[in-house]
Amino acid sequence: MDKAEIWRVAKAQLALDLGCEVELLDSSENAVFEWRDLPGRRKYSADTPFLEVLIIGGKLLAAASPALLPWCRAHLLDAQAQWLFRPAPLRALETVLAGHGYEIGSIHHYYLPKAPFPMATPRFPVRWYEGEALERFRGDARWKESLSFNPHTPDMLAVAAMDRERRAVGMAGASRDGERFWQIGINVLPEYRGLGMASNLTALLAQELLRRGIVPFYGTAESHILSQNTALGAGFRPAFAYLYAQAKGN
Repeated sequence: MDKAEIWRVAKAQLALDLGCEVELLDSSENAVFEWRDLPGRRKYSADTPFLEVLIIGGKLLAAASPALLPWCRAHLLDAQAQWLFRPAPLRALETVLAGHGYEIGSIHHYYLPKAPFPMATPRFPVRWYEGEALERFRGDARWKESLSFNPHTPDMLAVAAMDRERRAVGMAGASRDGERFWQIGINVLPEYRGLGMASNLTALLAQELLRRGIVPFYGTAESHILSQNTALGAGFRPAFAYLYAQAKGN
């Protein structure tokens, strides 16, 4: 899959998530608009989004509830997108959200695969799991980043590194967050870290998804340097950042 197709799929899904036209993602200007519930959006819970902010290409797009639109237009349209997630702007946003019974739920930045994607080969014995075969890992906290078992984002495919007894010691899993936009998560057991296993498994899984015509993406937090290095080592590059608000106490 070439770079243009990766970005076409990613932007189409992000536009669905925000409830806007995909052309807005190619604009050079910030945009603030009312969030719309479009078929095919990524859905992580049953809640209706109150605010979602996408930072991409040096600009921001904010999809907000009608109650928050006036504040967003006054404070975000002229904001410098690249600095929005610094402490002072976030404190201001948290204050206004609190007045509506909401709070910042998550801030992550996300990675997309390079194109052409580097050829990946297993550095460890591996085993693949798909569909119902993933159920054997339900409730196993060791793989909570690899497999979420969230009905809104079903787990679809995983690749595990195996020890000599054929037990999983590291696993990369993919959830179907969008029709062709699947998120990768990774876990490696403590005694097997530092061997390059996380990057290798992530690369193997990403390669298989791309082969199937699916765009993999990888998300992590600003402070999670090890996770960022895993993404970079697997052939991913930073692509966009995302913030959403949630009802207090969720």
